[in-house]
Amino acid sequence: MNLICQLLLHMFIIITPVLLYQLFWIDRLQRTDERSKHWIAAAICALVAVFSMSYPLEWHPDYRYDFRMIPLAVCFFYAGPVPALGVSAVIMGYGWHLNSSDLHTLPILLSFILILLWYCQKRLGDASNLLHPVKGALLGLAISLISAFVALLTQWLQGVPVGSHFFIFFSLYCLIFTVTSILVVYTIRQIKKNLDLRKRIQHNDQMNMLSELAASFAHEIRNPLTVVRGFVQMMSQSHLPEDKRQFYNQLVLEEMDKAQSIINDYLTFAKPQFDATQLFDAKTVIAAAVESLQAYAELKGVTIETHLQDQLMISANTDKFMQCIVCLCRNGIDSMPGGGKLQLVGVVQNQTVCIDIIDHGVGMTADEVRRLGTPYYSTRVKGTGLGMMVTYRTIQNIQGRIDVTSEVGKGTCFSILIPSLHSSAYH
Repeated sequence: MNLICQLLLHMFIIITPVLLYQLFWIDRLQRTDERSKHWIAAAICALVAVFSMSYPLEWHPDYRYDFRMIPLAVCFFYAGPVPALGVSAVIMGYGWHLNSSDLHTLPILLSFILILLWYCQKRLGDASNLLHPVKGALLGLAISLISAFVALLTQWLQGVPVGSHFFIFFSLYCLIFTVTSILVVYTIRQIKKNLDLRKRIQHNDQMNMLSELAASFAHEIRNPLTVVRGFVQMMSQSHLPEDKRQFYNQLVLEEMDKAQSIINDYLTFAKPQFDATQLFDAKTVIAAAVESLQAYAELKGVTIETHLQDQLMISANTDKFMQCIVCLCRNGIDSMPGGGKLQLVGVVQNQTVCIDIIDHGVGMTADEVRRLGTPYYSTRVKGTGLGMMVTYRTIQNIQGRIDVTSEVGKGTCFSILIPSLHSSAYH
């Protein structure tokens, strides 16, 4: 029973790091270059081999048996021959440190194992071919038989009598060694499947987002192009008066500017640029944005109230920041089709500039709030969500965030939170 417990302990020592890799390290290592991955894998395999050698199976005094060859094989196939040689050196060095009785035969055993692994790699061609449990089992069995044969040969040369009890021990050893190899291969296979599945899901998400952005872009850009096409056709008429020709020409230029603005907005969302920033008082920019919206608000029957502290100092691009305020205010105005009151409150709290844009309109559900700022989502029938996409991205680029509180039938509060700066802190 004690022997079986020791064998199961070694199985646990070998399997646990593979499981921990999937739980804790897999996401971090995905962002690491291949060379670093290989040496990290080699370090883990060397550590596992050291643990296995630290708690050996001592069937005969002064002779140690363990599963150190499993992490060596894993390193050889999944990190490469050079890192595997490093693991072999660690095994040799730690064996010398332990003053193991098999130290004189260990180089021979390692040489046999490395030659076997090299031959299998040449035959298989790729480590992924080893992920079949049967192939992993055969390789594990071969390694365990070589290890057992070298151990028995060493004992015979040392004059240790080899009886039936030794064959029983080595039979159990080879069995548990092979089962452990199967479990390691199966676990690595499942990890690879999970990685491939995750990559496919990410690719599908990216393609879905790309299709939504393409549809949104086509919808947005089609409107000004349609207007331009119509006016160009009208301008081609020979009997058109000169004053109308000039008027149509001006409209064409305005629509072209609108198309250019849409393209710039998409570039801002898809590939943010580091626009020139400056330290300014957000109060002045908010006041200018409110002034530009007064006519639109009066047309919708909405009054705008502002309650802004002085010295709302932030670092941003003034034009982009004003565009964000205008976008959120327009959304608030549009959410009150029957008219109402739009409030803007600006304060400084805990070194953070807090700007609340409060409307008393139709409000939004929790799902609508969650989807704000995502591609091709808008609460308006004819909207594409481009303005909110750009607004969210712009605020994120200046280390800020937007919190949304909303209740259907009562209204919505957009809270812009941006780090506050002072003149002395800006260089």
